[in-house]
Amino acid sequence: MSEPPFLYLDDAGYRGEPLRSAYALGACYNLYHEYPVDLPLDPETAGRRFRPQRDRAEGWLRRDWSVEDRADLVAAMGWLGRDGHRRDHRALVRRYCALPGRAWQEREAMLAEHAGAGNDSARAALWRMWAVERDLLGCRTACFLAFDAARAAQLARNGYVLGFLSLDEVRAYLFDLAREVSASFGSWQDYGRDFVVGRAFWAGAYEAEPWDPLMRRLDTEIDSPWRRIPFGFPEDETSRGVTSADTRDGPCWTLETAPAAAAS
Repeated sequence: MSEPPFLYLDDAGYRGEPLRSAYALGACYNLYHEYPVDLPLDPETAGRRFRPQRDRAEGWLRRDWSVEDRADLVAAMGWLGRDGHRRDHRALVRRYCALPGRAWQEREAMLAEHAGAGNDSARAALWRMWAVERDLLGCRTACFLAFDAARAAQLARNGYVLGFLSLDEVRAYLFDLAREVSASFGSWQDYGRDFVVGRAFWAGAYEAEPWDPLMRRLDTEIDSPWRRIPFGFPEDETSRGVTSADTRDGPCWTLETAPAAAAS
């Protein structure tokens, strides 16, 4: 991966523009994919300079998320807000921490047998089991939120790039997302560490490359969004046009419309 400079317009715009917040929340992926920060506010009139971003956003949404239109995008963003991968990862850690010794040995042996036969899913599941046993990356107490949040922010940003979302919708969705992030972590560094463990559990393996060097860049480079944008988000925002519901595992963030009440 090459190392392009971080790009930005000015301090005021960088801090205040919701697309910049989207970039900071999704910085782990945005830097990996080399998306610049200085996204034009009017994609339709940005001309040739903006076309590559549209093409990349469209390809990424279609390839990784099977998103073809606004409805697909809103559904994917709603799933990340309600459940994402964090719900299953938290449940898996709780399950393994409570698993009796004999049951642990039996499951470990079964997974090792299938992994040895070339089953990639079993190999990933075995890694997760060993990770919990060793508390690798601090996974036993991990929040597992940052991986979902980073992907949700990237979906919001790319949805705007393609014209699927308005700027007001991006702002509304990101506020609920950012509110949960700021309540769950104390700094961008904490957020980054949780992203690494969440992605590792999703992949079923810990990959030091490229994520460790990338996190160091986000922590240290003077133009990093994590250096330019203070962590934490204001609570005195105007009312949001999103559905915000409490679930067993915490609040959710979604642009999906709540079902209408049945007529009596």
